Amino acid sequence: MPSLTALAPRLLQRARADQIATLFTQWPVATGSMVLGATILITVMWGTVSPRLFAAWMGAIILNQAWRLWLVRRYRAAAPEPARRAPWGRAWAFGSLLAGALWGLAGVVLFLPGDPGHQALLIVCLFGVILGGINLTAVYKPSLYGFVLLALAPLIARVAMEGDQLHAFIAAVMLVVLAFILGFGHNLNNVLTQSLAIRYENVDLIGELQSQTAAADHARAAAEDANRGKTQFLAAASHDLRQPLHALGLFVSALAAKVREPELRSIVGNINASVDALERLFSAMMDISKLDAGAVEPVRCAFPLAPLFQRVDAAFAAVAASSHLRLSVVATRAWVDSDPLLLERILFNLMSNAVRYTQRGGAVLGVRRRGTLLAIEVCDSGIGISAMERQHIFDEFYQVDAAGRHGRQGMGLGLAIIRRLAALLHHEVEVESAPGRGSRFSILVPRATPDPVQSVSAAVVSSSPTFGGALIAVIDDEVTVVEGMRAWLAQSGAVVVGASSGREMLTALGEYGRYPDLIVADYRLGAGALGTDAVALLRHELGMHIPAMLISGDSSTEAISAMRASSLHVLLKPVLPQELHLLVERLLTHGDEPTAVERA
Repeated sequence: MPSLTALAPRLLQRARADQIATLFTQWPVATGSMVLGATILITVMWGTVSPRLFAAWMGAIILNQAWRLWLVRRYRAAAPEPARRAPWGRAWAFGSLLAGALWGLAGVVLFLPGDPGHQALLIVCLFGVILGGINLTAVYKPSLYGFVLLALAPLIARVAMEGDQLHAFIAAVMLVVLAFILGFGHNLNNVLTQSLAIRYENVDLIGELQSQTAAADHARAAAEDANRGKTQFLAAASHDLRQPLHALGLFVSALAAKVREPELRSIVGNINASVDALERLFSAMMDISKLDAGAVEPVRCAFPLAPLFQRVDAAFAAVAASSHLRLSVVATRAWVDSDPLLLERILFNLMSNAVRYTQRGGAVLGVRRRGTLLAIEVCDSGIGISAMERQHIFDEFYQVDAAGRHGRQGMGLGLAIIRRLAALLHHEVEVESAPGRGSRFSILVPRATPDPVQSVSAAVVSSSPTFGGALIAVIDDEVTVVEGMRAWLAQSGAVVVGASSGREMLTALGEYGRYPDLIVADYRLGAGALGTDAVALLRHELGMHIPAMLISGDSSTEAISAMRASSLHVLLKPVLPQELHLLVERLLTHGDEPTAVERA
């Protein structure tokens, strides 16, 4: 236990204020012990002095305690703050001085020369009273010293005045006992003071910790509110931004398929690359927003990796060739247990980084077995990542070696999205890399047992290169979006019937005279209508379960939940043309299959 000097003065002040308060709460015990001790002394020494003297002495004892009772009542009425209790302590100590003086007077008056028996009884009674009340008097040092010294010092002096050797020896022993009593009371008071001070120190520490915890909770709540506000703002603002960006992407993609002149193709190619980059950057920001808002829920199932690998190959082969890079996708018959759409997004982001950060050589996508897991690996011969940078590559907006990427700028969100998606799927991500020697990213995914029925379906999907001749019903209240879809789908041979609502689409289909092979509907239509209701209306009126998908510019949590409940495939605007192509082809060739919201 620390010494008193090691404790803060404010803690000692509070501890001593509590000791003074204890004196006033112990008045009944102190008075009872005082009267009991006096009664015992009178009984033992009865007959040695006149009864009137005993009565006067006892009356003085009772009068002193009555004065203390009056002091106690005043104290309770005043209820002083800790900083104002010192005068009350001094008043109590004065009462202790009076009590000690009365007991010291009894020691002198009742001392009988030549009567060793009564002398011994007197000494035992006085020391017994002092020792019996030491726990009470030691609470406050001024009371302790005032009471003990004035009660015993006169008796010790009177014993020493007898002059013989025996009484001198007794006085010396009594003096030693007095010193012991004072030392014991002093140490007891120190221990009590230290205990109280440490208790207050702990209370202060707990209060400070609670205050810091409350501040941390407040800061966390404020951060969560800010994050929710950011998410809500992005969800609200993104809807108006998604519509024109989505239509622009479709128009540019359609234009690129029609232009033949080399000069114009170069211009359109640059426009298409800029739009594609803008769409990917916008989608990356929306992905972060959706993942942070908890709006993405994985739907795990067993599926083959081969179709997924083929889509990665199809999406990046031309990009790699344009940069004079080799893209190798190792064929596999492995099956995994994961969410196919989320896993596809992870591999697309990894391959996009591999191509972006590689100047010479190429990139490889393959699979290795690791017990019950499969390690899906994306390797490249690019700029590599230092050990220090590997600690930050999964942070938002962190970009590796900005000066060494040869002008290919990104936002530093790809790996941040991968980290969130992998955590959502409970897949571990491993990174091996060295500067100038390339990188290897591995996604550890549980192996699954092949399903023969799904294997045949997958083969059908992969063998259908186009959706020419299909009739696609596009429901959107934005004319530019309908026209963009018409222009883009026409290049694959599909026929588009457009309308702004479900009822208008029924009329348009009646004029065309054919049932649609696929319904593509915007989630939020004009006049508060919903795409889910439009799909339900068409299916009901036409009497058949037509494959359908939603394209939405609303990424709010409520909208995501509602679309998820509809069991329809959903793409969030702006939609990359290749991603839209893959889903349209999948629905036309394979029909509806259970899924959650597409994470485009």
